[in-house]
Amino acid sequence: MAILKRRSSTDTDTDSTKSSAAAAAAGGEASAVTAASSLSDDMLAEIILRLPVESVARSKCVSKTWCATVADSYLRRRLPLQLSVVYFPENDDAGSARGKARPRFACADSAAADGGVGLLRDRDLCFFPFLDVSVVCDACNGLLLLRAAGTKRFYVVDPVTRRWAALPPPSRDPRLSMLAFDPSSPRRGGYHVVNFTGRWRDRGGEVEVYSSETRAWSLRDAEFGVPAASLSGSVHFHAGAVYVLASDPDCVVRMDVTEAGIACAVAELPEPADGGGGGDGRLAHSAGRLHYVATDGALRVKVWVLDGESPADALQWRLKHAVKLGDVVQLGKKCGCGRGSEARFLALHPEKDAVYVWSAGKLLEYDLTRKEVAGVWAFGKGEKNRVVKTWLVPSSMTI
Repeated sequence: MAILKRRSSTDTDTDSTKSSAAAAAAGGEASAVTAASSLSDDMLAEIILRLPVESVARSKCVSKTWCATVADSYLRRRLPLQLSVVYFPENDDAGSARGKARPRFACADSAAADGGVGLLRDRDLCFFPFLDVSVVCDACNGLLLLRAAGTKRFYVVDPVTRRWAALPPPSRDPRLSMLAFDPSSPRRGGYHVVNFTGRWRDRGGEVEVYSSETRAWSLRDAEFGVPAASLSGSVHFHAGAVYVLASDPDCVVRMDVTEAGIACAVAELPEPADGGGGGDGRLAHSAGRLHYVATDGALRVKVWVLDGESPADALQWRLKHAVKLGDVVQLGKKCGCGRGSEARFLALHPEKDAVYVWSAGKLLEYDLTRKEVAGVWAFGKGEKNRVVKTWLVPSSMTI
């Protein structure tokens, strides 16, 4: 471990020490790289884990060597997950030039112990020069997909590393656009943008997909297996596939977008997506499995996990949790925020049995096993906001 070696304190080492210093100065970056590379994986991980997650993420921009180091799977598994949100203030006087509220991005501090409340701190998005004229289309595992209003110009933005990329315009006008990014994929930094063009057939249609590896769009034909008109705007990306909720029949359509063609499979839902009575059905993933989360007007939450592998007819939904978010509602009433009757599902924890909901103007983590609130985060005092996306991912895993 070169940078941790002890040097002799004898006078006879003076000349060699000066020579080493001169060589190090001449070597510059090469010496630093050599020193870092001589560290064991455990030692390097311990050093990096003590840095702020934002610093770790941005260090990927220093050099290709650092990028590879921070993206290493061993280190990624040890980095803490950071709760991040995309939201819109309900009363934003500093709106965009088009009169719409700007999208904002925030990361959570650790929630205070003993029932305290942590803070969701804004991260400045002004480094992106087209923020005022763009709208957020989607967010996926730490990356944002924005589109310049009224155009076919798309941008992928990393709010932590403060980097962004402009995409070439697609050949078709998109009706619905989504971002597909898997930070745990061997293809480091690779992502896809999926545009549904609205050119439907009875049970299929045209889809245009952008790949960050080829830096090009490709038109593809998909056979959905259900009437095209039944597809909803509720989409979710997981493990290389896009999942779309559909009705009539109530099902989920799996579309593999990472391959040359788009192979589709259909699995029936265990419960209708609309749920009735103000209910809602959403897709999410946790512990490497696809989940279906249904809520209703009585604040009941049911969580199913999809068991089995392909073919689709072998897949089975298994009810995993059924809880009523009473603790969340009571917390809202105690806060005096006037929103104690609302608990809107946002996301599942990717590793443990926990759900994230928006209630009483705050973001809450609810432990599905213990049936209790495990964490609470709020914005600045008096702010009212509409959260649209939530995820937990090590910041260094983004591009």
